[in-house]
Amino acid sequence: MDAGLFHAQFEATVRGPNNAAMRRSRIATMRQGLMLGVFACLVLPAAGSLAQGLPGPATPMGPNPSECEIQAALLGTTGPNCPPVAMQRPAAPPPAAPSAERPGPVTVPPLPGPTAMQAPELRAAFRVEFDFNSAVIRPESRAILDKVAAVMGTAGTTRFRIIGHTDAVGGDAANLALSKRRAAAVVEYLVSRHHIRADRLEASGMGARDLLLPDQPKAAANRRVEIVNLGG
Repeated sequence: MDAGLFHAQFEATVRGPNNAAMRRSRIATMRQGLMLGVFACLVLPAAGSLAQGLPGPATPMGPNPSECEIQAALLGTTGPNCPPVAMQRPAAPPPAAPSAERPGPVTVPPLPGPTAMQAPELRAAFRVEFDFNSAVIRPESRAILDKVAAVMGTAGTTRFRIIGHTDAVGGDAANLALSKRRAAAVVEYLVSRHHIRADRLEASGMGARDLLLPDQPKAAANRRVEIVNLGG
């Protein structure tokens, strides 16, 4: 075949307007696929981290929980000598007195560092009383911690996180520091009084970042200690 005729047919067949349009369509499709792939890479891990960061709801314990109730809340099971456990819920706090100005939402800065964590399934909130503006555990709360220690003693190598919470009275920095000291005081009590291994316990504080009663930021019910089962 003549070389000139061959090149003319090549131009008409391969580089014709129809094939040019086809190439442009394929390139656009490839670009769209790449953009979707990048979007998935950027969004999906963030969505997974967000799901992991959601805390599990804590089981609120009554003012004098039994050891069996604490076992059910922290271990998900009870001992053979326990009756069927019907968790006692603390009485609802009295409604806030009506006032001309309803308190607005409490705004505090987020804690520094990574916050994503596995959402625990077993956690319980205990009302542990402290002296005002201090980390000294009041005598009436030691009986509750004695029962907590008895449950921890049956849990093998299971680890627990002790989280301190405050009400919204005072500044954020002071509340955060106070909540950490109170959590550390609970850990110290469990270790020194009941010989729970220190490497099974960790302390942290949230200050006023997770109010139990957000519409009553000064309520005493916000001052509490949560204990989280971290597994073995």
